[in-house]
Amino acid sequence: MRHNGFLVAVSAAALFLGGCASTARQRDLPPPLKLEGLVATDLRCEYRVNPLGIEELKPRLSWAVRSEQRGQKQTAYQIQVAGSEEKLLAGTPDLWDSGKVRSDATSQIAYGGAPLRSRMQCWWRVRVWDKYDAPSPWQPDEPVFWTMGLLDAADWQAEWIGLDAARAAQAAPLDDSIKAAKWIWFPEASPPPAETRYFRRSFTLPAKASVAGAVLTYTADNSGRLFINGKQAAKVEDFKHAFQVDIAEHLRDGLNVIAVEVVNAGDAPNPAGLIAAVRLRFKEGEPLVILSGSGWKASNRKEPGWQTHMFDDATWPAAQELAALGGGPWGDIKIRTAKLFLPPPPHLRKAFTLDKPIAGAYVYATALGLYELSINGRRVSDEYFSPGWTDYNRRVYYQTYDVTGMLRAGANTLGVILADGWYSGYIGWGHKRDHYGTQPRARVQLEVEYEDGAREVIASDATWKAAAGPIREADFLMGELYDARKELPGWDSPGFDDTLWQPVNVTPSVKQLVQAYPGVPVRALEPIRPLTVTRPGDGVHVFDLGQNFAGFARLRVAAPAGTAIVMRFAERLNPDGTIYTTNLRSARATDTYICRGDGIEEWQPRFTFHGFQYVEVAGLPGEPGPDTITGIPLSSDTPFVGGFACSDETAERLFLNAFWTQLANFIEVPTDCPQRDERLGWTGDAQIYVRTATYNTDVAAFFTKWLVDLVDARLDDGAFPDVAPRVVATGGGTAAWADAGLVCPWTIHQVYGDTRILRRHYDALAGWIEYCRAHSNGLLRPAAGYGDWLSIKADTPKDVLGTAYFACSTTLMARVAEALGKREDAAKYRALFEDIRAAFNKAYVSEDALIKGDTQTVYVLALAFDLLPEEQRARALERLVADIQGRDWHLSTGFVGTKDLMQVLTRFGRTDVAYRLFEQDTFPSWRFSIKHGATSIWERWDGWTPDKGFQDPGMNSFAHYSFGAVAEWMYKTIGGIDTIGPGFKRILIRPQPGGSLTNAFVTYQSINGPISTEWRLEGKSFLLQVAIPANTTARVVIPGADPARVKESGVPARAAPGVRFVERSGSDAVCEIESGRYSFLCER
Repeated sequence: MRHNGFLVAVSAAALFLGGCASTARQRDLPPPLKLEGLVATDLRCEYRVNPLGIEELKPRLSWAVRSEQRGQKQTAYQIQVAGSEEKLLAGTPDLWDSGKVRSDATSQIAYGGAPLRSRMQCWWRVRVWDKYDAPSPWQPDEPVFWTMGLLDAADWQAEWIGLDAARAAQAAPLDDSIKAAKWIWFPEASPPPAETRYFRRSFTLPAKASVAGAVLTYTADNSGRLFINGKQAAKVEDFKHAFQVDIAEHLRDGLNVIAVEVVNAGDAPNPAGLIAAVRLRFKEGEPLVILSGSGWKASNRKEPGWQTHMFDDATWPAAQELAALGGGPWGDIKIRTAKLFLPPPPHLRKAFTLDKPIAGAYVYATALGLYELSINGRRVSDEYFSPGWTDYNRRVYYQTYDVTGMLRAGANTLGVILADGWYSGYIGWGHKRDHYGTQPRARVQLEVEYEDGAREVIASDATWKAAAGPIREADFLMGELYDARKELPGWDSPGFDDTLWQPVNVTPSVKQLVQAYPGVPVRALEPIRPLTVTRPGDGVHVFDLGQNFAGFARLRVAAPAGTAIVMRFAERLNPDGTIYTTNLRSARATDTYICRGDGIEEWQPRFTFHGFQYVEVAGLPGEPGPDTITGIPLSSDTPFVGGFACSDETAERLFLNAFWTQLANFIEVPTDCPQRDERLGWTGDAQIYVRTATYNTDVAAFFTKWLVDLVDARLDDGAFPDVAPRVVATGGGTAAWADAGLVCPWTIHQVYGDTRILRRHYDALAGWIEYCRAHSNGLLRPAAGYGDWLSIKADTPKDVLGTAYFACSTTLMARVAEALGKREDAAKYRALFEDIRAAFNKAYVSEDALIKGDTQTVYVLALAFDLLPEEQRARALERLVADIQGRDWHLSTGFVGTKDLMQVLTRFGRTDVAYRLFEQDTFPSWRFSIKHGATSIWERWDGWTPDKGFQDPGMNSFAHYSFGAVAEWMYKTIGGIDTIGPGFKRILIRPQPGGSLTNAFVTYQSINGPISTEWRLEGKSFLLQVAIPANTTARVVIPGADPARVKESGVPARAAPGVRFVERSGSDAVCEIESGRYSFLCER
């Protein structure tokens, strides 16, 4: 992963060198560049450095300018683009010469030259003129480039190939014992209320070892979570399908219990039920069948430990029998197995000969599934999980690689390993796979150009060969199984004998759009060494890596042939030191390596990842060594751009927790969690966190790609989805989730100055506003959706939340229209916002600013989205603060309210309260989890507590970034770095010290260059050091300062070079500065 110099010194040192960043005492600003005048740096095309195989016909070029002189700015630029490096360096650009363009623009400059065609190489450079009209040298010294992809479908000669025999395993016959079972429910009025009910059935086993097989088949209306002896074993959400689960691993000697939590969803009483059957086969004797019926117990109360065999259910009434299978309102149901189907990824190969000197070669590769491409025994790329996750029903991306140096004269071999991935592997809950298709396919096209100008294409087709290899299982949720005894040495190199390999299966064409990948690939970060190793049981070791992250473990071992080393992964430990895996739900999250037995062996997976801090290893032949396990973090390659350090180590740890959680969840799409059977692109989480994400890493290309997924996932009625790509959780139109359709592109525009992203998706954004209008009553949104998810004893009315977000999206839509010059649309949306605001106040707000629900979140949203008349804002703020104070200075907000809580307090003058929340370390608070060992952001405020232990395992991730959105406040308030208008062209510097902090150092690499602030409190003195990139200006607000007493570099600020004026604003001193480095000092 690329790092950005000094700007990651704070964050990366902590991320990769172990432990929290040191505090910012006397921390120096980065050394100034020794530059005279102005120089262009950081040249990028479509946000990326030297991208290969793009399809933008007018790609956008960007750079930053740097200078050590204050006030330097760009007054003009000139771009040259040529079809070869030689032509460019010779000063004969044959594709485009912009000439001298009078402009200070440095980003999003659209190519304006000759039409671009498939496969073209485009070399480019830029020079700039400074404020004195002096030109810089051409930059960079070594020209940068981009290449064009395959722009026309006719450019593709390759066919789609795979090995269908890899999936030929037959499913085991399904047990049909459920046919004799009864639908049951808690004895109460019919139809029952829309509430949750609990069911138990106990039974005794003489010895678990005597069990030869155990399956449980069940379904529930509307949904049901199954527990066996306290551990969740399955979840169903479709009563038309009964789910068959293998429960053998959950059984115990003696007393066992089946427990099911059933939710009757809806807004009014409606039919509900549970039906189940268990079939236990023994090594000797007749099977035992347990059917749902009056022998089960039921309750309408959730009691501690109700899922366990130790719970006494004597006071629970017998369940009421409702109907036989096929009766009642449910009718016939189908049985679906939960038995895992994990076919081995096939190896595909093609031998070929090149008989002339090679000038250059590019390979274009994609797959319906995941591919790993190699040439002559070497991986083509260090990327993981290509070609990425899309809605495979609509589009699939391809990658382009320069492989000139990997080919040789004579014999060569192309190799591909093809795995299920997101295309046909398990995604989400419910043991569901094959969401897009059942037969993975790869498509590879190698194009070789010879020195004599001739071209040759080696493409995937019927001449390729295929076979299974040592990877016996590979799945994101379930893990990977590798049998080293079945390795195929040299299979992807010349000279390998593939006589016994099978012909590939060929699909000539597919319906999907095949397009160049617009995002950033997944890559490995720096390895992590274990901190400790414990032995909680015989033959089992647990490695603590000291950090919760997403990735996998690298194994190094020497063991006899056939030894199976089993690795399981967890975020937390049980009190007895064993790993806690209940919150993984149905994700097996297990990697297994079977040894060759020929000395030291080293292995790591290719096609899976896990969310974990702890690795349980079973099967080692002896005690582990220091390098037996190494953690390998994975994340999409979003370059690090932010850093934070301060005088409070816990605050630094909080920053790092948010940073790490972002890395763990930005794997191809912005997911909710990296560990359990979910890992979906939840839109609400994304919009809550997107602004924080932009501070931590450069996510421009990442979100450019994901916003295509988001628009692809829209419902037919114009609603944005709950998740993108839209699988498993297929709903949409949900308040604060679907609003990601506007919040995310607007944020990308604000941070990077990107108007194209708004223009391309404009119709979809407008469609969302129309959806909200059509699905409102008098402009009030319905009381539906997820609400303020995971709030603490504060039930925010969903209609209030939904209407507030309708207003938010509408005002953003007005700004989008304004940014695109659509003035009539902008006026229309501003008027609509005013109408929504009026409806909101009429329906929900009293004359004394009491808002319906009276929760912290309703006041946060009303203030954040400017929904209240000015005269009511102070009173609403008082109510918000009073609620916080009434909870002994604790928050109660969930995902939605927490996003804006701290910034609302700061914006409306109660930064003191924000700091009280920030420094709170008792439940619920950010520091509560840190106090109890958190190295990432938890999904719940109470994911674990000393008195209750782990929360509900059905929804208890320990790497969930939503609450980490507080880091945005840390950048903006502690660091004081923000943008005025789009793209950080004009910058706001406004640090606001508070709480117990005495110093802070915050950095941000904006699209226009590096920004940093460092402040210290020394007695009554406030020292603020600021670095502003060339070609920008900044408004600096110095808190609590008398303008007449502010000095800059030892002289009165009003007389300092680059400081245009100093004035008072309330109790603060305000000045406008040009670019450069400044050191302000004032007495407070």
